[in-house]
Amino acid sequence: MKDTAVSPVIAFMLLLMIIVSFISVLNAYYIPSLKQQAEVEHLHSVEESFSKISSDILQVLSFRQNITMKEPVDLGGGDVVLSSLRSSGYLEVNTSLQEKPLSQISLSVNSNYVIESHLNSSKILFRPVGNFWVNQGYEWRDGVLNVTKGNRKTYLEYTDESDKNAGDDRDRYYKMFAPRIDLKSTPPTIRIDLVQNEDIGRNRSVSSNGAATIRVEMKESSQRTIPLKPTDKLTFIFSGSDEDAIGFKSGINQTFSQWSSSNQSIWESDNYTLNIVENNQKEYPNLTLALWNLSVIAG
Repeated sequence: MKDTAVSPVIAFMLLLMIIVSFISVLNAYYIPSLKQQAEVEHLHSVEESFSKISSDILQVLSFRQNITMKEPVDLGGGDVVLSSLRSSGYLEVNTSLQEKPLSQISLSVNSNYVIESHLNSSKILFRPVGNFWVNQGYEWRDGVLNVTKGNRKTYLEYTDESDKNAGDDRDRYYKMFAPRIDLKSTPPTIRIDLVQNEDIGRNRSVSSNGAATIRVEMKESSQRTIPLKPTDKLTFIFSGSDEDAIGFKSGINQTFSQWSSSNQSIWESDNYTLNIVENNQKEYPNLTLALWNLSVIAG
């Protein structure tokens, strides 16, 4: 055998060994590190979406108008040029976490119920499936953002689980459900807007490796005007597992006391009743009641 015949074979085997070693390094280290980095960017995108969703909910509660706001959420990620395989994600909306509402407000005229609103505890949850990095998810619950890992969770923006700032964010969200009372003296009118978050019973969850959308909707479900007359009584009734969760009682006394002093009406703060009494101008207020529904839909 001649040496000239052996050398090409050895050179080819050495080249093949280099190629195999290079591919092994790519599969064992480089590609996984790229996919982890892509997954980190994906979870950062989910975090930004949840922050925007929280802001959207507060905005529609503030507007009290027929409005819809949409926020995309990337459920899957981790795909790179050398490996297009994507992770998946699970997105869920739940507005029935408790048997009883946190707070409920009923309005009656002469002991006849005319309108009712309730505040339910609710959450929006993202959970990764087949993640290429850590099993990190996100949860928005009653105005507070949490980062989750399995069954454990902690505040996203606060280091201490008992941090007062997180409680303030939750209270701020609850107070956005407080009825809005617009009072006018000339002509005497009372307009009360109530808002509730409802469980629509559909489009509550989605799971895929593509993009999903969280849709936040505020819609007026009903409105009625009631002409009041002397001896009529408008009464607020509070109930629920946390009767003052929305912090409404503290402001209602001052609001109606200032208005009733110039409209010949009597506000009884002990039982939260407004009594309409006869005045010289023979003008009595019209009562307009509007009920708004807040719904969050996954799709």
